[in-house]
Amino acid sequence: MNNLTKIVAAILVVAALGLAFVAWWLGSRPPPTIATSAGPAITGKPSQQYEVIVAAHALQAGKAIITDDISLVTLPINPAGAYNQASSVVGKIPLIDIGAGTPITESGLASGLAVKLADGERAVAIPVDEIVGAGNRVQPGDYVDVFFTLKQSQDIATTQSRLLLSRVHVLSYGSAVIGTATSGGSAGMAPAQQSSQSVQQSQGMPQSQQAPRTAVLATPVADVNRLLLATQNGKLTLALRGPSDETISDVALFPQIPAVLAGKKDLTRDQQEALKQPDNQAFAGIEMDGLSADSKSSQGHKPATRNVTVAKASGAGAVHAPGTVEVIRGTQRESVAF
Repeated sequence: MNNLTKIVAAILVVAALGLAFVAWWLGSRPPPTIATSAGPAITGKPSQQYEVIVAAHALQAGKAIITDDISLVTLPINPAGAYNQASSVVGKIPLIDIGAGTPITESGLASGLAVKLADGERAVAIPVDEIVGAGNRVQPGDYVDVFFTLKQSQDIATTQSRLLLSRVHVLSYGSAVIGTATSGGSAGMAPAQQSSQSVQQSQGMPQSQQAPRTAVLATPVADVNRLLLATQNGKLTLALRGPSDETISDVALFPQIPAVLAGKKDLTRDQQEALKQPDNQAFAGIEMDGLSADSKSSQGHKPATRNVTVAKASGAGAVHAPGTVEVIRGTQRESVAF
């Protein structure tokens, strides 16, 4: 073996020993700590918290929320439509039963005109125009007196005009709704009506040029029948009144309008008192004759009758015989003997 071969062999042996040492050194090193060092950085970051109003106990649908019904808690999530202030929830009415600890959201609470009604009131729509609505100067939130004019047939003497309802609250007039913010065009326009406005504007019809056609009035349930009869059979007029004027007509001074349905005869005293409740009075209903006071007007304007002599063909002279005359009162006709 020559010297060159010995040198190459020695180099290979040294290289093998070096590789063996490197392999031993790598095997003896501790495992990498890159993953473990990144872990605490992620878990150590604090999560965002949100203050949310939740039900302190089970809430019943249709019952107004009071301060003791709610509590403010901190949650890692912020539900859509949730509230973070108690003043935004107190006084509102749940549409469905809400369990204890459940976040109170906007979709679960009553909204719209229904929450603007007081107990015993109903929202009733009536047709309006520039004459009916005081030159279209009526705005939501105003108070009006409702007058109605009734013209019976062609008889001018039986035409009536009188106050129907006193101090009625206007909930909406045309596209304007009470309690809604001004946005874009008309004041107090609700979101659904704003979309209608944009459609009309895209069709070349600005909302400001659309004349109001309906008004919604907060009407006591006992007076809804009168308002409906007057709307269908007469002409309504809304008389705008000052907000500080709280005087109303005293209906107890006048005869009560007869009801269509009479109470049963075998009712107890408590049941007879219950007949006077507004809901029961509305169920009993009224007739147009009672609303227009036809019986009273017919007594004051009793038509005059005249005697008619009927002559028979047989006999020497004229013979007086009983006869009848047709009496017309408005649209009613009857035959009266004389």
